[in-house]
Amino acid sequence: MGSELVQYRVNSSEIALPLEEEFLIAYRPFHNTEKWIEYRFSEWNTWKAWVALVFVILFFVLGGPGQVLDLLNNFTSGVSAVPEISAIETTGAVASGGFAGVAATAKAFGAAPAASAFTSAKVVEWFAIAAGISILGSLSLVQRKPTHLLLNDRGIAWEWRRSLMNFGRMIPWHAVTHIGLTYPENRTSPQDCLLTFATAKNPRAMEIKLGGIATTNERENFLKCLERWAPDIPKDAEIYDVLTPPPDHSYTELWLQALSAPPKRERLTPLNDGAVLATGAYTIVEQLGVGGQGTAYLTKTTDGSSVVLKEFILPVFVDINVRRQALERMQNEVQMLKKLDHDRIVKLKDFFIEDHRGYLVLELIDGDSLRTLVNRNGAMSEAEVVSLMEQMCDMLEYLHSLSPPVVHRDFTPDNLILGIDGVLKLVDFNVAQQKEATSTGTVVGKHAYIPPEQFRGKPCSQSDIYAMGASVFFLLTGEDPEPITSSHPKETVPALSNGLDIIIARATALDTNYRYQSAEQIRQELIDMVAAAT
Repeated sequence: MGSELVQYRVNSSEIALPLEEEFLIAYRPFHNTEKWIEYRFSEWNTWKAWVALVFVILFFVLGGPGQVLDLLNNFTSGVSAVPEISAIETTGAVASGGFAGVAATAKAFGAAPAASAFTSAKVVEWFAIAAGISILGSLSLVQRKPTHLLLNDRGIAWEWRRSLMNFGRMIPWHAVTHIGLTYPENRTSPQDCLLTFATAKNPRAMEIKLGGIATTNERENFLKCLERWAPDIPKDAEIYDVLTPPPDHSYTELWLQALSAPPKRERLTPLNDGAVLATGAYTIVEQLGVGGQGTAYLTKTTDGSSVVLKEFILPVFVDINVRRQALERMQNEVQMLKKLDHDRIVKLKDFFIEDHRGYLVLELIDGDSLRTLVNRNGAMSEAEVVSLMEQMCDMLEYLHSLSPPVVHRDFTPDNLILGIDGVLKLVDFNVAQQKEATSTGTVVGKHAYIPPEQFRGKPCSQSDIYAMGASVFFLLTGEDPEPITSSHPKETVPALSNGLDIIIARATALDTNYRYQSAEQIRQELIDMVAAAT
């Protein structure tokens, strides 16, 4: 790496600096391989372990690999050398006395020549030697790779922070003549590009693989260090493009995670109980349910708390635009939940991509959906429903007051979760959208809860009002409403008050001119109805 390289001991008092004067980055040059191993081991289970243990025991009881190959070689050699032995003779020999019959059969076939046994043993021996050399070579390769990058006011350094190797190699800033960006041949992913630090004697004195710097935050901090301690060193303009986080930080992180995943999907089935994700951060407890937008899992975190993991399957061998659309659908929900802050709306805790599947980490609501409650206990009373309607108004007032308003587009009993504490929360923002004055959308949602304008691909805030009215009809009757119909639950439940029947009919009016303009209007109608009843 040239004479400019300065070797030093990690934590040496000669170069020790205050913490605020240096920046340490974990470097992972084998990131893709690590992910592959994690996928494999996360699928490991007790049954597979027992099978492997039994196989190993039998393997060595039989005498090891050499003896197994000898037995196979003896058998195949005997078959080819004694073709005249009939099936009747062989069967008779076996039937004549258990192991004695087997021995007679083996004798009839003839033992393999000593040379064959010698050759088999040699093959196994050379195979073991080759495997040992491969393992040692791999370990040597891993040991040779640095574990960290250190940047301070003196320079940039590789560091080896392992028990057997604890030193660093630094290039002083005054020796660096240029900082460039290159791509290996036939590689176009940002994860594969190399940051090269050139000196007067070596144009590639240091090469840093961008994918080895794990997160967007660390890349951003890396760039800040360059700007602070190497402001006058010439740099390729592309360096700022790959290290500077764009305004939509989360979307870039999703794309980088998706591009860094191995090209083959390791898991082809739903996650098993006990599966581990995100480098041990989340452990699957059980599957909660499967819906049109993905699968939900009850999950434990490293601190023992429970969360819900919502999974999106991302296509693998498809056109890049199809993958982009799948990621954009996930990103839509990420963006939506990150900006929402309300006690009646589920909270997003984390998100990541692994094995061509996207995951949202959501707060766990200890309760059931309104549909589950009605299916289990039957239709609700008017008093219960009025209380729930007030909470629904809280949700819609908040969403529709944002700028621009957020239209949920799937406001149904399936997506309203009632906690055991009596708090109602809204989930599943996968199809929600921010409503601009000129925007149009696709038809999404359950048909019994979709108003005419949403069928035409033009949802608005009043579309959620319609869905709320349809949901209330279900709670009162236990039945889904007729699609594209103004609902009158009193026709099914005669004991229902006229006031609530009128409110639901107006909320589900097909013409938006006759429908409530806002959730605030519904709240006021409910207040007036309750006041009149008392």
